[in-house]
Amino acid sequence: MEILAENRPLFEATGAPLARLDFLTGTEVLLALLVEEGHTDAPVGGPPGRTWTAGELLAEVREEAGRLAAAFDTRNGTTAVGDARRLRLGRRPLLDEPLPLGLRTALTGPAAVPAPAPVAAPAREIPGEFTELVREARRMAALGHPGDTPLWDRVAELAEADGYTHDDTLGPAARLRAELAEERAHTLYAEDRDRAARTAMEETAELYEAAGMAWHALVARTRALSWDVVVTDGEDAGEGSGAARSAGPEFWDALDACRREAEQLLEKRIAAHDETGADPGPLPATGPAEGSATAEKYLTVLHCQVFAAYRVALDGAPEIPAPDRERFDALRATLDSEAGRLGVPHQRGAARMFAGDVAARLGDHALAETELRAALKEIEASGRPWRGTRVRALLSQVLLCLGKPEEAAELLHQALAEAVRYEDTHFPMAPTYLLLGHAGTHTGDVAGAVRHFSEAATRFDRQGEPNDAADARLQLADLLARTGRQADAVAVLESVVGDESAAALDERLLAQTRLTLARGLRALDEHLPAAEEFLRLADTVAGWEDGAQTLTLVAAEAATSLALAGRWEAARTAYDRAFAAHAEAPNPPMLLETACEFARLTMDAHGAEAAEEALRRLADADALYAAVPKDDEDFVHWFARGSIHYRRARVLAQADRFAEALPEAEAAVAAFADGGPDGEERRAEAVRIAALVESHGLGRTQAAVARLDEAAARCERAGLSEAAQILTSVREDLAAGATD
Repeated sequence: MEILAENRPLFEATGAPLARLDFLTGTEVLLALLVEEGHTDAPVGGPPGRTWTAGELLAEVREEAGRLAAAFDTRNGTTAVGDARRLRLGRRPLLDEPLPLGLRTALTGPAAVPAPAPVAAPAREIPGEFTELVREARRMAALGHPGDTPLWDRVAELAEADGYTHDDTLGPAARLRAELAEERAHTLYAEDRDRAARTAMEETAELYEAAGMAWHALVARTRALSWDVVVTDGEDAGEGSGAARSAGPEFWDALDACRREAEQLLEKRIAAHDETGADPGPLPATGPAEGSATAEKYLTVLHCQVFAAYRVALDGAPEIPAPDRERFDALRATLDSEAGRLGVPHQRGAARMFAGDVAARLGDHALAETELRAALKEIEASGRPWRGTRVRALLSQVLLCLGKPEEAAELLHQALAEAVRYEDTHFPMAPTYLLLGHAGTHTGDVAGAVRHFSEAATRFDRQGEPNDAADARLQLADLLARTGRQADAVAVLESVVGDESAAALDERLLAQTRLTLARGLRALDEHLPAAEEFLRLADTVAGWEDGAQTLTLVAAEAATSLALAGRWEAARTAYDRAFAAHAEAPNPPMLLETACEFARLTMDAHGAEAAEEALRRLADADALYAAVPKDDEDFVHWFARGSIHYRRARVLAQADRFAEALPEAEAAVAAFADGGPDGEERRAEAVRIAALVESHGLGRTQAAVARLDEAAARCERAGLSEAAQILTSVREDLAAGATD
C-alpha cells in the first residue's frame, strides 16, 4: 500500500498501453486481496485529485484493465494477453501471513472510531480548464488542504505562459498574483529559506491590499512578522533557520497592532452579519463546525502571534526566561479560548499542539502527551484530518521518550499514509522515516528499522541534504553492527566516505563516519584497512583547534590496528603521536587501555625478547594511572590498577621472570577484589595466572592448588559457575602433574 501511495503519478502515465496494463493488473491484485479480507473502505493511494477507498479504486482499475486486455486480444486475434492477466489475478500469496513491509495502517490494528466526515472532499480530477483550476485551488486553500499545492503549481505554470490573459471572473489580477506569491512564500519557508519567504509574504500582503482584500493582506503581514523572528543571516544560501532572533518591544507591538486590527475587522463583520443575516466576508463559510471565513482569518492572526512567541520560547529552552514563557502561555490561551468561542476546532488543536511541543522540549513528556492527544481530538472534530499529520509525528516522538515505541510506530505510519493521501508535499517524510527507524529498533523490528533508515537516507539524498543522508546511514550502520551484521554496516559506511559528495559533508560528521568505519573494519579483522582509516582521520582532526583529545583517541586506535596488521614501525609512530597529543590535552584514561593492549600485542608478536619494550608500555600505563585524580568518580580505579598489574604479570611470566611475576599477579587479584561483585570474574582470572606462575615457574604446586581451591569456592558463592569450573580444571591439571 505504501508503494502504491508513493507512485500515484503512475496512474497518469498513459503513453505505453501494455506497461499500463501491467501496472493496473498488479494494482488490482493488491486491491482484490484487501477487499477480500474485508477492507473495502480502507483509504488507498489512487489517481491524484481525490481520495479513494480500496473498493472504489478496485472497480476503477478492474474496468480499465479489462478493457485494455480485451483490446489487445481483439487486435491480436488471440487470448494471450487476457489469459496472462487472468493467470496473474488468480495466483495466491506465497505466505499465509503478510510480511511486515511498508505502512502499518489501521488494517493491522483495532477498528478505528469513525471520524467526522471531512468537509468538501477534493474533486475527482484536477480541472483542466484554467478558471475551474483556480477556483478549486482557492476552495482547497480555504480549507487548509495541503492538496492545493499541486493545483497552485499548475496555475502558476499556466499564468506564466506566453499568451496568458487574465479572466476577470476570477477577480482582480492582483488577487491571483497575491495567491501565487503566498504559495511561493510557503514553499520557501518549508525549505528553511526564511528571509526569502518573509520577503515573498510581504509582497503577498501588498498584492492583497491592491486587490482590496483587507483580511488577506492583514494575515499575510502578520505571518511575515511571525516569520521575521526566526530569520538568520545566510539562510538564502540554503542554511537552516537557526536560533530565533531576539524580539524586542517593537516587534511585539507590531504583532499586537495586527491583532487589534483583526479584532476591529471581526467586529465589523459581526455587526454586518447582525444587520443583514449574512456574512459579508471575502470567502463563504467553510462549514457549521468551522465558523466563517472571517473567523478563520481572525484566528490565523492569533495563531501567528502564538507561533512567534513559541519560537522565542524555544530559543530560550531548556530554561525559558519568565517573560517569554508568560507571553507564550497568554497568547496560546487566547487562541484556545477564541477558537472555542468561534467554533473552530482545528485552531484549538493548534493551540494544544504548541503547548505539547513546548512541554516536550522542556522534558515534561507526560504533559506533552496529554496536550497532543487533546490536539488530535480537536482536529478530528474539525473534519479536516489532514491537519493531524504533524501532530501525530510530534506525539510519536513523545511516545518514544515515554517508552511506548509500538504506538509511536503506528502513529508514524499513519502520518506518512495521510501525508501521501492528502498530497502534503511539505510534510517532512525523510525525518519521519528516520523516527520510524528508531521506533523499529525499540520494538525489535530490526528488518523494518533497516528499511526505514535506508528510506530516510534516500529521501534526504533526493532533497539535496547530504549531511542528513549521511547521518541516517550512520545510524543504519550502527543498527546493523549491533545486530551482528558488521559486514553490511561497513558497506553502508564505505558508501558514505567513498561517495563523490563526501568532501562536501560536515567535517565532524564525516570524521565520526570514518571512526565508525575504522572500528567496523577492525571488528572484521581487516586491520590494515582499519588502520588506514584511522590514519586518515588522525590527519583530519590534527587540524582542528579543539582536536587534541580526539587525535589522542584516533592515533591510539591507529597504533593498535597497525600492530594487529603487523606494521610495527608505523604502529610505534602512531603510538608516539597519541602520547604527543595527550601531552597537549591530557586525558589519562583514554590512553591507559591502549598502553596495556600495546604491551600485550608486543609480546604476542615478538615473544620474550620484546619484554623490555612491553614493560616500557606498562610504565607508560603506570604514569597515566598516577595522573588520574583519586576523587575522579567517572574513572574505575580498581579496574585500571588491576589491568596494569595483570598485564605486567603476564609479560614477566612470558620472559621467565617468575619471581617478579607472582607479586604482580597477586597485586592484580587484590585490585580486582576492590571492585566487589563487578570485579569477581577478573579476580578469578588473575588467580589463575598467579597459580600457574607459582606452580610452573616457582615449583610451589601445593600452594597453587590451595590458591585455586579458595578461588573456585569463592566463584561458586558468587554464582560464577563457569569461572569456578575453569579454576577447578586448572587445579586438577596441576594436582595431577604434582602426583606424576
